[in-house]
Amino acid sequence: MKRRHKLLLGMILVATLATFATSLANAQFTVQPAKVSFANTRVGMSSSSMIITVTNTGSANLIIDSYTVSPSEFQLVEGWSPVTLVPTGQILFGIKFVPDVAQTFTGQLTLNIEGSAPVVVPLTGSSLVSKAVASVTPTSLAFSQPIGTTSPPQTVTIKNVGTAAMKVTAVAYDPPFQVTNFVANTLISPGVSLPLNLIFSAAASGSSTSTNALVISFDVVPPKGVDLSGTATPAQSLVVSAFPILPAAVSSNSYLANLTAAGGTPPYSWALSGASTLPSGLTLSSAGSITGTVTSTVAAGNYPFQVQLTDSTSPVPVTVTTQLTFPVMAPSGAKCSNITRYLPKTSIPVVAVNDLGTGTYLGSEGGLYPNGSNVRPASHDAAGVAIAQGIQPLDANGSPDLINGKMGLISIGMSATFNTWNTFVPDANAEPSRNPHVVFVEGAQPLGSAVDFANPSSPFWNPIFQNFLPNAGLTANQVVAAWIMNVDPRPTGTFPTDMAALQGEYESIAQNLHTKFPNLKLAYFTSKFYDAYSNGVSGSNPEPYAYESGFAVKWAIQDQINGNANLNYDPANGPVMAPWMAWGPYDWTNGLLGRSDGLVWSCHDVTFDGVHPSKTGSEAESNFLLNFLKSDTTATPWFLAH
Repeated sequence: MKRRHKLLLGMILVATLATFATSLANAQFTVQPAKVSFANTRVGMSSSSMIITVTNTGSANLIIDSYTVSPSEFQLVEGWSPVTLVPTGQILFGIKFVPDVAQTFTGQLTLNIEGSAPVVVPLTGSSLVSKAVASVTPTSLAFSQPIGTTSPPQTVTIKNVGTAAMKVTAVAYDPPFQVTNFVANTLISPGVSLPLNLIFSAAASGSSTSTNALVISFDVVPPKGVDLSGTATPAQSLVVSAFPILPAAVSSNSYLANLTAAGGTPPYSWALSGASTLPSGLTLSSAGSITGTVTSTVAAGNYPFQVQLTDSTSPVPVTVTTQLTFPVMAPSGAKCSNITRYLPKTSIPVVAVNDLGTGTYLGSEGGLYPNGSNVRPASHDAAGVAIAQGIQPLDANGSPDLINGKMGLISIGMSATFNTWNTFVPDANAEPSRNPHVVFVEGAQPLGSAVDFANPSSPFWNPIFQNFLPNAGLTANQVVAAWIMNVDPRPTGTFPTDMAALQGEYESIAQNLHTKFPNLKLAYFTSKFYDAYSNGVSGSNPEPYAYESGFAVKWAIQDQINGNANLNYDPANGPVMAPWMAWGPYDWTNGLLGRSDGLVWSCHDVTFDGVHPSKTGSEAESNFLLNFLKSDTTATPWFLAH
């Protein structure tokens, strides 16, 4: 019996080795590059991420069971496991270098692949301490100006109070604010100051009060921020009330801009003044619409022109002349002719959900909240405010720690959210009014769709706990709020059925957030921004799907407001199943046609595929989110310093 037992064990061992050998033979893949180096990253700053691509070059599925990244100065920003790659399939692992002391670091990304020995990608990084130190004064500016006029400049002074030179690489801001004298990559030597002149151009559309942030980026020190606010007072006479720099056009593509007036007697009449001309292919109507197709011969640049505005004052009409600027951008590859989205088989423009009010879209009522309103119901808002006022810094175990505790804000979403979040985090860290206990956690990931985050067992949750939380110096117990912008790629089906499915995924995401982060109390949702520039270019999220995702958000929040027990956030009403839910910033707008508050989305705001925000789009999205957190009644108690 013993001999037979040994023989059987030997046969099993031989069979096992044979199977392992077969697996090794079938595991065919490439990992590129074979090593990654980061050079001269300053302590306290982050390098750009480097991408390591795993490609299945075999004929069978390739399974990556797990990965590790070490030491902690090398941080994963993209990639997940477990993951199965079909033949020719790829996965990207993004790594960035965040040194905490000045030295040379060595580390590795280790990939554990079925049928293969562990694959090790060496990582190296060199770091140094910046001797430049940036001082920015003041940290806030306020403007007040009659509509249609531009303020005198106010000055922000950047001074290098260190012992080595630094460059100001970029300044970011949004209309109606403008920096008038900045040159990119300006060198500032030790002891030298650089003044930035800011102006505020009061426009008639939107809120009478505008808030924004000026974010100043440097080559060797972290960004700095300045709070901006501007109040538009009533026009004192007939004026052109449009922002003096029009939305950007793209050569060889359609364009639309509607000029606006204030302070006179309508109707108004418009014309070009004197010898002024528009770029070739465009015309100005007497009603104030600039339309046409910018010809391919028009070079990228800024084109000044003058308009003449006449009102209907009797017996003598009033006429004014104003100079405006028309920016033209080079083509990005997106389908920039889709400047306006219309209802199917009609010439009726789609109306943003917040402008729709009690009107309907294919039978569904508009408004961000019930009854066509854009204002949270008073009782729901009061509950959110009470929750926000109870949020406080927490230690690693989730216990209050007012001195060293942290409050984590996490993002959830796909690649477009990931792009915006990567812009938002440095901007928000530079925000002078931010509560220093607030810490930002990456959760949004390329390819991480709503259906993935709706699944509590999805591998997309794994890097959050394995990498992103430790990268931020947090535990799951310290995350208190979430921002969610997530949809599914390449949707099928029709409205409202497909949006009912997305609504269910949003509700599951909220429930998962409650389960995985026990102290997460607030969840803010944003629907997808304008995606018509992707039609005919990318199959992901074509319009009207991106627009319709706003209804999925509305309905999910409405379910909670209506007392759905599966979304209960109040322990007095039974088991808590989800955080308190509300809209975050709503930024869908109908391309260049825009919406009532003047918001437009230019082709320049997206990358070549029309789906992902470009640098300007990411900055705009970042400011939408930052301004929301600085002003919403349920965010200011914990997000702002008090």
